[in-house]
Amino acid sequence: MAELETAKLLKADAFRALGSKIAYNFNDIEKRCEEYILTVRNQTRQMIIDAQAEAEQIRQDAHQSGKQRGLEEASRDIEAQIHDRSETRASQIVEEKLGTVFPAMQAAVAGLQQEQVNWRQTWDTTAVKMCLVIAEKIVRHEIKTHPENVIPMMSEALKLASGTQQIRFLLNPTDVVHLGKNPRSFITNLTGCQTCEIIEDESISP
Repeated sequence: MAELETAKLLKADAFRALGSKIAYNFNDIEKRCEEYILTVRNQTRQMIIDAQAEAEQIRQDAHQSGKQRGLEEASRDIEAQIHDRSETRASQIVEEKLGTVFPAMQAAVAGLQQEQVNWRQTWDTTAVKMCLVIAEKIVRHEIKTHPENVIPMMSEALKLASGTQQIRFLLNPTDVVHLGKNPRSFITNLTGCQTCEIIEDESISP
């Protein structure tokens, strides 16, 4: 029972660590997008200021030449030039910024999608590892509680290795005893392997 509780704690820790990593990656991408948008806004604001300054210069130049043609006609020319140049400049600004903002947003979306893929892969790997840990603890508990079940359990496992040419087992000496007097024959008969090696290791939990 204690071993199963430990597995639950390990699973919870793995999920928290995984969640923190994904949250960090998403926050980092969001921060970079916000910084880029702020930079674009500042650049756009400066370009508008420059356009206004250019328009004022045009106004002054036209005003000087207008003295010769008459102030009324000059004013109409000035307004027309300012209007045309302002519209042209505004269109250029919009086209330039759209050409940079859209790729940046597309890159951000692609980054988020890749993070989702990475998260799913990490989750799949973590889930498999957790299942293996839980299964290992359950099997050990079953063998420790009911040692007579060692042979039936190994029989089912060895059937999956049928056709393997060589098999090596690392077993606790106690488990080797439960396999009977001739464990190698027991294994080769089930798997059909040519070589069977059983290594007794006391460091392995029975």
